[in-house]
Formats: sequence, C-alpha cells, structure tokens
Amino acid sequence: MISGFRKLIVLACLLVIAGGGYLAWERYLRVHANAPPEGIVGQVACQLRLRDVKTSNLSPDDQPFLTNCLMGGYITKSDLDDAGLSP
Repeated sequence: MISGFRKLIVLACLLVIAGGGYLAWERYLRVHANAPPEGIVGQVACQLRLRDVKTSNLSPDDQPFLTNCLMGGYITKSDLDDAGLSP
C-alpha cells in the first residue's frame, strides 16, 4: 500500500515538473518570437519591417516587433513618426 502511494506521489511530482517546464517553454517562445535579432542583423530586420509597414504590408506582429526594435535602439521614435505609427 505504501509503495503504491509513493509511486502516486512520484507521478504527481513528475507531472507538476513537466507541466511547469512546458509552461515556461511556451512563455519563452512567446516572449522571444517577436524579438528582433541582435547586432547589425537586428538593425536591418527592423528597418525592413519598418519599410514594409510604410508600404502598407501589415502583419499581426508588427506592433510588438517594432516596439522591441524601438526598445533595443534599432529604430528611433522619429522613424515611427515617419511611418505614421505615432500615437
């Protein structure tokens, strides 16, 4: 009886650990999916996305991507103003 209870506790712990790992991985993917690459590649990616927005080729993830570009220093507020994205 005690052996079965221990197995049940171990199984419950493994399920909690696996569930937490899954949720952490999903969160990681959501956060980093919209992040621009780093360095010169990031700057070019941000400039290309900004150019696409200016030509009205909009996609659903433009706002978070460009926000990350702005926070990363790859584009400036005046770049967003020129694209007509200022609030």
